[in-house]
Amino acid sequence: MNPVSAFFVRNIIVVFFFYGLAFFALGLVLILAARRRSEFRFAQAIRPLAAFGILHGLHEWYEMYQKYAALTGGYSPSLGEESLRLALLVASFVGLLAFGIGLLTSSPGQGWRTYLAIGAMLALWGLGLVIVNIRFAPLPADLIAVADVFARYSLGIPGAALGAWALMAQQRTFRAHNLPQFGRDLVWCAAALLLYGVVGQIFVRPTLLTSSQILSSTNFLQWFGIPVQLFRTAMATVLTVYMARALHAFEVEGQRRLEHALLAERSISQERERLNAELQHQQLLLADLLDRLVDAQEVERQRIARELHDATGQSLTAISLGLRGVQRVLEERDPTSAGQLRELESYSTGALGELRRIIADLRPSQLDDLGLIPALRWYVQSFQPRWGINCEFRLIGEAVRLPADTETVIFRIVQEALSNVAHHAQAHGATVCLEIRPDAVVVTISDDGSGFDTAALLHSERARSGWGLLGIQERSRLLRGHCVIESTPGQGTTVRVHIPLQAEVENGQNPIVAG
Repeated sequence: MNPVSAFFVRNIIVVFFFYGLAFFALGLVLILAARRRSEFRFAQAIRPLAAFGILHGLHEWYEMYQKYAALTGGYSPSLGEESLRLALLVASFVGLLAFGIGLLTSSPGQGWRTYLAIGAMLALWGLGLVIVNIRFAPLPADLIAVADVFARYSLGIPGAALGAWALMAQQRTFRAHNLPQFGRDLVWCAAALLLYGVVGQIFVRPTLLTSSQILSSTNFLQWFGIPVQLFRTAMATVLTVYMARALHAFEVEGQRRLEHALLAERSISQERERLNAELQHQQLLLADLLDRLVDAQEVERQRIARELHDATGQSLTAISLGLRGVQRVLEERDPTSAGQLRELESYSTGALGELRRIIADLRPSQLDDLGLIPALRWYVQSFQPRWGINCEFRLIGEAVRLPADTETVIFRIVQEALSNVAHHAQAHGATVCLEIRPDAVVVTISDDGSGFDTAALLHSERARSGWGLLGIQERSRLLRGHCVIESTPGQGTTVRVHIPLQAEVENGQNPIVAG
């Protein structure tokens, strides 16, 4: 025996220690990696491989203990201890088989195939032991040694071959996902695992089997000058080192997933900003359209009021005067016809009065000539006899002229609110309060009517009476103001509109006498 071989034989306990350490470290590395979230099936498939590493490492350390005890104290393992060692070996090879078959299975839902294949191999292993026991009738210790050899032949070697095949398939997956460096690491892992299984497990302890006597661990030492356990240790070390490197693919995958999430979030944020900008633009267009619509409405109101006053009003006045003249002529000649004419004249006069009220509602002359406050005072005073509802007007602050657009919008808001009071509130009294501040105008219209559920009314398409309130809200937005509607069934309603003053009012130069 050459000096190198003699050195390793003397230190075989150390070889067994590092042999077990390499596989145990492999199992720990795989257990930690299996906890990572990954879309690769490899992340789930490495759990059986981790079990193989832990169990195989424990098996080698257990055998190391047996050899150490035998060298130092003449220890001879019992059947129970040998059975435990054999169970660790078989269990580790089952984990290796589960890794290879599980990773090669195309569909995740076909796990039954893995169990079926492992069961078939275990059955083959058991059948071989039965045949040996029937043919040779060996002693229990010899039968356990044969079972060890059969486990390596029928479980270890196929498991290593399938595992290497699975690793090669996974390295192609890594390359397809632009991770070629980790694919190369898996190639090294596959080569080490294949050599460990095909070469390392075919040289076994000598038994009554002919193959084990030829391809024995003793002959391996004579042919290659090193114990077969050292070769297995070297392959286990290569497998562990390159597997640890290949598992960094999960970190890179996580970084990519994080980058994709950040890009998606940035894209969503940009899309949100674009939609917000588009929404603001649409809101500006809508506000501009609404502003033009209101202006056009006011112009049309003025035109209709003017035409009614100039044409229809004068015609009704002429008819009324004519009927009155004819009535005076016929009073002495034909009293009956004179009474009919008097009745027609009263109809004409009533129609003329109603026409004047319509003209005033369309565009009161007080608003154009005197301003908002006199127009509101006139409207409130005419509201009471017209609808039979006590109505009061209050002014807080200095009576000054406001910008024309502001005065028009506020007047229409009050007009719409009082119209709602007259038609829907069933109120006995109402109050209009106008508060003029240096930077804003606040208009409050309140009543003691029946009230309503504001949420149900303002959001119901069926509640047509709600459109007046919606119109008040839209008019207040025209001047960048806001409207608050407070109401409770049975407790009346309060409409409060706050409008900021975009331009300074005439500070005291054109005061309006409230009277």
